[in-house]
Amino acid sequence: MKNHKYTFKIYNGRVKVYIDGYVAFTFNQLDFKGYYAYKDDTDLYGIDIYLMNDKGGATTMEIYFKTKHNWLQILKLLDENL
Repeated sequence: MKNHKYTFKIYNGRVKVYIDGYVAFTFNQLDFKGYYAYKDDTDLYGIDIYLMNDKGGATTMEIYFKTKHNWLQILKLLDENL
């Protein structure tokens, strides 16, 4: 298994999560509702990030990983920084 480097940065109000120097996903810090959830399916591992939509309600950004290791590392990164 390849060891990846996971990085969390906030720049100009944008939250960016990097894997090996590449942006894996990003969202606006102002839109973040303050919580996220995880999904542990049989073959896919997911994260739902809850964001405000333009009507004041909530919408989710769904992110999926094929390997449990990558998913756990991203969850750890979010837990430490959000």
